[in-house]
Amino acid sequence: MSDPLNSIRQVFDLNQDKFKAIVEGFKSEYQSGLNTASASGLATMIPSFVTTLPTGKERGTYLALDLGGSTLRVSAVELLGNCNVKVTEIRRHIAPHDPLRTSGAITFFDWIADAIAELIKKIDHDTKHTEDPLSLGVCWSFPIDQTSVSAGKILRMGKGFTIEGVEGYDLSTLFLEAFRRKDINVKVTALLNDTVGTLVAHAYINPDARVGFIYGTGVNAAYPERVNRMVKLNDQQKHYPEGTTMLVNTEIDIFGSDAYLPLNKFDRILDANHSQPNFQLYEKMMSGACLGELVRLAALELIEQSSLFSGFIPKEFAIPMEFGTSIISKIESHLQDPTETRFDHLKEIFSFDNGYTVTLEDLNTFTELCQIVSNRAARLAAAAMASLIEQQSDLLNSTRPIVLGVNGSTYEKYPNMHDRILRSLVTWFGPEIGKRIRLELAKDGGSIGGALIAMLAEKEEKKKR
Repeated sequence: MSDPLNSIRQVFDLNQDKFKAIVEGFKSEYQSGLNTASASGLATMIPSFVTTLPTGKERGTYLALDLGGSTLRVSAVELLGNCNVKVTEIRRHIAPHDPLRTSGAITFFDWIADAIAELIKKIDHDTKHTEDPLSLGVCWSFPIDQTSVSAGKILRMGKGFTIEGVEGYDLSTLFLEAFRRKDINVKVTALLNDTVGTLVAHAYINPDARVGFIYGTGVNAAYPERVNRMVKLNDQQKHYPEGTTMLVNTEIDIFGSDAYLPLNKFDRILDANHSQPNFQLYEKMMSGACLGELVRLAALELIEQSSLFSGFIPKEFAIPMEFGTSIISKIESHLQDPTETRFDHLKEIFSFDNGYTVTLEDLNTFTELCQIVSNRAARLAAAAMASLIEQQSDLLNSTRPIVLGVNGSTYEKYPNMHDRILRSLVTWFGPEIGKRIRLELAKDGGSIGGALIAMLAEKEEKKKR
């Protein structure tokens, strides 16, 4: 009997030639992004204006603010030296229909300032009788046109926010005005992206960290780039000493084209039916938002061939993008369990209008299908990481550990994802370089990373005085 998964295995195969094409394709996109001004279209290789990484020895108290689509988090981060930190935080939830979402600039920023005032009181920090303000790093999860480490105009909000009187205004200035109104001695010293924050936060824990990588519902990466290669900085380039590096937010999520991505028919179906077709092609092949859908699409083909579920479609496959990656992750997490336990789990997942009951053959076929899709995802993540390592040639020529701080639910929670990515990197670079590569779980990019970047920016500012 022929193997029903043979053709699926072939279209999801990512051999070394395809892997190499992605590595080279990404490096070409880095070059293009570094040479292109951000003013038009979707920007990649966005300068952070952060030119140093922490050593792990720094001390002091710094603030961080992380505003996303539904949560405001303000943190006081006490750097204790010896790579240790103490974090105190306050969270505020913003409901979908909260009037704040459609308020004006004063109401909105005063609300944020009140949360910061509460945090300062909670840590019992006396800002009234100190001359220097507390430094704040702001992780703003909305588009801004950043022109320096602490300055940037708000382009638009999105994510359900339509705040009157913010578009086109400098973000730091809006904060400064709110702090004055509330008599809070705080100053925004840095605006940051969460991926850059992830790298900086991990560099405090492990000073060898040279890549920050997000692999969850979406994907992104940051790394230090030589300023003399950042043509997009235009006249600003000459203000930096020779040999300076700057952390870059790659926006790797919008990378990818037919020219080098091995898109298969299931990738193309997913993309064609997506709310944003022809966009984020690489991310759609491997992110937590899409792995479940790729399994669903491939399973539907097997069902059509009567190679799965005896040709019957389960109710759970009725709606595109609704079969979540968490389901296939759970299936793979049971691989070491007895067959009977795994079988019972599969029966709980699927239901059929005609009362069909899944078989052991269904269990084996569907489990391997999940592995085929997730194996490719791991290799796709590894290809991006390999390109980021190769972009920093000094890493390859050194004898130091090559450390990547990785954050995100797909990396952290999908079974064996870490091991599979690392295996692909060792295969690509060979055992000599491979044994120096460390993938480490990185956390708190928005809080610890934000506070650290505020600290680094404050130091730079003091140097210039």
